[in-house]
Order: sequence, then structure tokens, then C-alpha cells
Amino acid sequence: MNGHIRKRGKNSWQLIFDLPRDADGKRKQARRTVHGTKREADSKLRELVSGAEKGDYVTPSRESVRSYLAKWLAGYAATNTSLRTQEDYGGIVRRYIEPKIGSIPLSRLRPEHLDDLYGEMKQRGLSARTILHTHRILREALSHAIKRRLLTQNVCDAVDPPRPERKEMVSLDEEQLARLLSNAETSYYSNVLFVASYTGLRRSEILALKWSSVDLDGGSISVVAGLHRIPGHGLVILPTKTQKSRRLISITSEVADVLRQTKGAQILNQVEFGPLWQDSGFVFTQPGGAPIDPELVTKAFAKIAKAAGFKGIRLHDLRHTHASLMMKAGVNPKVVSERLGHSSIAVTMDIYSHVLPGLQEEAAQRFAKLLKPKEQSNV
Repeated sequence: MNGHIRKRGKNSWQLIFDLPRDADGKRKQARRTVHGTKREADSKLRELVSGAEKGDYVTPSRESVRSYLAKWLAGYAATNTSLRTQEDYGGIVRRYIEPKIGSIPLSRLRPEHLDDLYGEMKQRGLSARTILHTHRILREALSHAIKRRLLTQNVCDAVDPPRPERKEMVSLDEEQLARLLSNAETSYYSNVLFVASYTGLRRSEILALKWSSVDLDGGSISVVAGLHRIPGHGLVILPTKTQKSRRLISITSEVADVLRQTKGAQILNQVEFGPLWQDSGFVFTQPGGAPIDPELVTKAFAKIAKAAGFKGIRLHDLRHTHASLMMKAGVNPKVVSERLGHSSIAVTMDIYSHVLPGLQEEAAQRFAKLLKPKEQSNV
């Protein structure tokens, strides 16, 4: 394949080169305009000709970023992600990406465009976590464009988004957890919080529990879904985050008793509401049987925690507390990981690395105790 250069102006060059013939055997050519020195233009031409010979050349797309992302959301994202993720992706694209870089042709998107986007987001007071999330969504979308031969490289790879500081995790000790649950006893959501503390289930997983997934006599709960509020869709039941999140966990007799108490109260409500009772099948419901909005539990927990004297603690920290107390009690990290539904034990070890130093010291002390009687017997 051949190619040549035409000078268009000062430091501006038009590269003309052959492409593989089409299905009818007709000759095809491509044109690219580049800026720089004649040597740089020659180098770019050689690169393009080589790519064309190998079949790697991609005709620059004239489609805008906005147009491409709309198709990506309606096609790939709608097919390969959950409804919750689709809404998340769409919101990020509409709020942040489209207004700033939506009109730019996909093939002309440059690192400086993303630097400007992230800089503007930071000036607006958006967190580093939100900027990084935006970057990851855009990177995923552009990776798909490369697979579709709309781009040859991902501009996101040349940009370093801000890295958020890891939010300090709050974990209560046994006395603190007991105090918190004691303060929750008068709340309508006390049993929800008790189960969260004793199982480590996520908020969405607890509120999606159905009686058909609970074995009180066998002492187990089957976790298969999560309850989420999605803008424009209301309360929606979605599958668990990952396949590993779909799991069977054991429950203690205390949890079983609380669930039996919940069932009893539900039966009384059913009698009181009569035909107005909504038989949703959920373990935790509103008095009339409808599912509980997750935000109601979060707000109730915030009030309970504040009244108990705890600052900066979130509902999700009950999950952290459950895991930390198990690890401190010597439970195998693999069992903890399976109970929490993490994708791998590495995730668990990374999140709860703060517990490890104490476990290491305790292990050393236990080992010393094992050897001590033997040493004394040999004296």
C-alpha cells in the first residue's frame, strides 16, 4: 500500500494513503490532516500505512460523544448491566459528561478535554469519588467503541483522575453495639437493625428478604436479591450485586427468635388491616404489608445513632461491625468473606486490614502458649 503527503499550510499536512480494496475490488483511500513538522508527518504516514496493511486502521468517526454515548447506553449498557447501574450510568452521562464534551466528535476527543471536564467538576464541589466514577464510566464506554472499531485507543488511559481518600470505616465493639441496639428497641425498625448487626447483610438484602428464603428451623437465610429505590422506577427488586453475593448464611437462635417475633407482629397487622393488607411476602414490611423504602431505615438509624451518642456512623457500618467482630473472634477470613458475599477473599482482607495487626499479635501469643507447657515439662 502506498501513501503521500500534501502541504496544506504552515505546519499542516494532508496524509493520503491506500486502504484495502472493498468487497467489489474497488480502490479505497483515506485522508488525514496532521499538524507538526514534515518529519512528524512522515512518521505518522508510515504508522497509518502500516496499520492499513495489517487491517488495524480505523476510519475516524464523525459521530459526537453525545450521540455515541446515547447509543451505548441504549444498547450495551441496557443489555449488560442491571437497571440500577443503567440509571447510574445515564445520570452521570447526562449531568456531567454531555454538557461539557458531548458536542465533540468521538475521534477528536483528547486528554485535555477530560482534564477540563474533571477540573470543572472539582470546581463545582463534586467529590473525587464522583469524578473517578465518571472517569470509569467513560473509560468503559470508550473501550466498547474500540471493540466496535470506532476508535483505535482509549483517551482515558492518558488521564489520571483524582483518587479519593478511603473513607474511614467505623466498627463498633461489643459494648457499643449492645448500647446501639438497646437504643433502637423502641424503633419500628429495631428488628431490621438487629438482623443487620447479627448477619452482616446489606440494607438492600435485608429489605428484599422474603419468608420463602428464611428457614427458621434450619437456621439459615438465602440471599438472592436486593431492594432498591431507583428514580423513575420506584422500589425495585434486583438480583444481588454479583454471583458470590447470592449465598446461604447461617443465623443464630437470637436472629431466629427476632424473625419469629417479626412474623407474629406481621400476622397481627394482617388481621388489623384485613382486606387492605398487602401480601408482599417480605419479611420486613410497613404496617400495611408494603415493602419498606430503604431511605426510611437509613434516616431512622441516623436518629438512633445520634441519640446513643455515636457520631459519623452509617447504617452500612453495622455490616463492618459484624465482619470485624467475627475476625477478632478468630473466624476464618474465608468464612467471613463468604458470609458477606464478597467477590473474593482479597476484597475482604483489603477492607478489614485494620483488624489484621491485632490478629497477628493474638496468633503469636497463642503459639507461645502452645509451646510453653512443653518447655516446662522438659525441665
